[in-house]
Amino acid sequence: MIQAGDTAFILICTCVVLFMTPAVAVLYGSLTERRYGPTMLMQTCIAIPVITIVWSLLGFTLAFGSDVLGGLIGGLDYLFLRNIGSETGAFAPTVSFAIFFVFQATFAIITSALICGAVVGRMRLLPYMLFISLWSLLVYSPVVHWVWGGGILQQWGYVDFAGGVPVHMIAGFSALAAVKAVGNREMGKEGPSNLTNVVIAMGILWAGWFCFNGGSSMAAGGTAAVAMVSTLLGSSAGAIVWMMLAYYRNDKQVTILDLSFGALAGLVVSSPLAGYVVPWAIILAGAIAGLACYYAVLFRIQRNYDDTLDVWALHGVGGLLGAFLLGIFADPSLAPAAGLLYGNSQQLTVQAAGILIAAVYCFIVTYVMVKVINRFSRFRTAGDVPEDFGTEEDTAVMNG
Repeated sequence: MIQAGDTAFILICTCVVLFMTPAVAVLYGSLTERRYGPTMLMQTCIAIPVITIVWSLLGFTLAFGSDVLGGLIGGLDYLFLRNIGSETGAFAPTVSFAIFFVFQATFAIITSALICGAVVGRMRLLPYMLFISLWSLLVYSPVVHWVWGGGILQQWGYVDFAGGVPVHMIAGFSALAAVKAVGNREMGKEGPSNLTNVVIAMGILWAGWFCFNGGSSMAAGGTAAVAMVSTLLGSSAGAIVWMMLAYYRNDKQVTILDLSFGALAGLVVSSPLAGYVVPWAIILAGAIAGLACYYAVLFRIQRNYDDTLDVWALHGVGGLLGAFLLGIFADPSLAPAAGLLYGNSQQLTVQAAGILIAAVYCFIVTYVMVKVINRFSRFRTAGDVPEDFGTEEDTAVMNG
């Protein structure tokens, strides 16, 4: 039965989560060199119309349709938005199925948009549009079905509240695969082009994450409240630990980037855990994420992987870590399964298996996809020169 309060809550969350994608665009554009600003804005925001159409026509049904192939993919129940109307559905019993579809569309959009931050200055627009379209169908939709749509991992007992594996981890590991397939840039790097815009974008994302996590409960109730508390606690713990590491490693200097990246690590790790763990556990998880993601960045630098904006280190490692820690910290009074600390060691095994399968799958499929697209349409820009998606005046306005 449709509940007005739940409906209003999810409608608001949907609008805010959609707004997070332009915020990612501003963040990416401001963290890169000035000449890449318009390119990053375009490549991030273009995911909104492209993924919306792909998700509507085929992606949603592959993710949430009835099982086929033994739980590997969803059926064609909702092909071309068939059978999606104002009535409720199995995935959200107190809001209309149409609202559930739109809320999930915003997740598909922002997940696809995250990847371009890893290969800044190396993607031509049309091949990139083809890439995110295919990626959403061949990687995102199947993994969502495995985890949330009643697929094979969910059948095994794998749990994930708001996207540790289906959003962050697969985006991060796919980004790393794209970097390996496309290669490093030929030119040197500069620092962020506009720190003020970085703070504004991070503020929007930080606030938006409350709706990202809270809305994943699909109801305006106690689970949403727990998720929002976890979002704040996890991000704060991540920020503090990252800043402490930076302080001791960088001659007692801490920057706004340290705060922002640490908070982002904590936000990412909070997504799979948010509605399923108690406060002390999410604080500990956020602190671990700040530590792990910080050293993942250092590892990436040492290995000379040109993941420009550390999509793998933040989203890939953070999402993986959150999904794994859920196997330890999941509270049976909140989650559909108990974790290791509550006497269920099997849950940790299930979480680890799900992580491994999804990571290997998304990395291989993404790598092959980039290579195949490049055979038919040159993926890289010539000499790492960004495509002209705006005038010099546009660039000047963006950078203040």
